[in-house]
Amino acid sequence: MLFDRILFATDFSGTSARALDYVRRLKDAGCTQVVLLHVIDEREVNVVLSQPSAFINTEGEYEAELLRFRRKNAQSEMNDIRLSLEDAGLRVTPYIIDGIPSIEIVRIADAEQASLIVVGSHGRSNISRMLLGSVSENVIRHAQQPVLVVRRSDGE
Repeated sequence: MLFDRILFATDFSGTSARALDYVRRLKDAGCTQVVLLHVIDEREVNVVLSQPSAFINTEGEYEAELLRFRRKNAQSEMNDIRLSLEDAGLRVTPYIIDGIPSIEIVRIADAEQASLIVVGSHGRSNISRMLLGSVSENVIRHAQQPVLVVRRSDGE
């Protein structure tokens, strides 16, 4: 099959939710497996950590708590998406990793031998996109696989 195994990268934004609908529809095109990926952007964590904290903690405690909080939220969101895809009859391999999203998306797509990458065109904010660069644009530039980029709706 042409798109037997796809990688779906999500940041849990509205655009990612729209892209999830396309992933479900790809089952009709022969998709049987989805590699579900969320990358905790280490650059965003570092920006937050560079801000003064109102808490007086031992060194590293605040950072560890922030990462625990982000992982817990990501795990909950990923579980919901995984169940949704499994209910649609797809096998799902979930990953939550730290790194730079565009780099990790391409790396995991290669490692998992994905035949297609599905991403949203804009993530959580246009400001992040301008400051950090477009994830989808970088994935398109570096991926060996075809990339399906789902545009956000006018209301987002």
